[in-house]
Amino acid sequence: MFFRSRRTTFRLLLVAVAGMAFWALPSAAQAKTIKVAATGSTTSIQEAIEAAAPGDTVSVAPGTYTGPTVSVTKSDLTLEGSVAATIDASGNRYGITVGSKLEFEPGPTCPAFTVSNFKIRGLTVENADDTGIFLFGVDGFEVASGRYLDNDEYGIFPRCSHNGLIVKNSGGGGDDATIYVGVDHGVTVEGNDLTNGELGIELESTNESIVRGNKLKENTTGIFVIVLPGLPKSTTEKALIENNVVQKNNRPNPFPPLCEGREIPGCTEEFEDDLQLLPSGTGILNVGGSDVTIRNNQVINNGTVGVGVVQNPFLGNSSERTIVTSNTIQQNGKAVDPRSSGSGDFVYLDNPANGSCFSGNVFKTEFAPFGAPPPCS
Repeated sequence: MFFRSRRTTFRLLLVAVAGMAFWALPSAAQAKTIKVAATGSTTSIQEAIEAAAPGDTVSVAPGTYTGPTVSVTKSDLTLEGSVAATIDASGNRYGITVGSKLEFEPGPTCPAFTVSNFKIRGLTVENADDTGIFLFGVDGFEVASGRYLDNDEYGIFPRCSHNGLIVKNSGGGGDDATIYVGVDHGVTVEGNDLTNGELGIELESTNESIVRGNKLKENTTGIFVIVLPGLPKSTTEKALIENNVVQKNNRPNPFPPLCEGREIPGCTEEFEDDLQLLPSGTGILNVGGSDVTIRNNQVINNGTVGVGVVQNPFLGNSSERTIVTSNTIQQNGKAVDPRSSGSGDFVYLDNPANGSCFSGNVFKTEFAPFGAPPPCS
């Protein structure tokens, strides 16, 4: 009878396991970079994406690319290039789309995720008729270090998406949000530099979001939190807005104000868009979001309001449990948009019994006709 010691058996087992690990590695090691030459056509980018396998990177050479919208419907891909690699989306609704379904399905819910673990690093996307990059139904994404310029509505727009990071991008020039986080969950917007848009950053009907360390200047509104009706999510909850510089957001609102019995130059009696209600010169505004913390921000020289907390005119709900603490809010409210119903460093037009609080801020002027919220404990 042949006996083998346990030590020998254990050693052989380790060798066998090591061999198994060795043979398992190539699937990750085989990930490759597919380089796109400066052909001038988005078709070359699309062909590289179609040829890519999970784990691959498509690297785009500097140059300007025109043609059809670039579409990503695969998971585990990275698209990268310097900001000198420009997708000129003129004539297209989108510059880049991520996801195989790009619209809500019938019913009150988002569709199932169709793409996961997508990354785009760098590139410039400009001149789209609607959105620079639209991510719909994506679980796990990163949009980093790119430029999103003069897209008609939105620059970066994740929708029905989860677990995202939007970091170190620049852009502006559109008539809606340069970064629009809508109907999402768990998205962080960090370290972006956004100028000359209708909205710098918008959180709409989205939960568990972080807006941190961004620079927002010369937009109509710097940071906007809102809940809108008719969407799969009925709340905007648990947002953290901290360490942002929100300065001189005094770009004129391109939408005419509603008259509503007031004498406002250029006003209209017809409701065209909810952005008609938004006063130019707004720093940070919460319209119906719950459990929103606004802390350690510098909010300076915004013409109408530095930080505002108001009821939602569409749903009638309050901005419940808004914490405004340790912000520097100065020199705001000195060039008031006539469509505004209040101005100053701090404007509070909500229900003072809704659980909100306000303390530790540096400011001079406030407008709180219904009673300011109590100090934070």
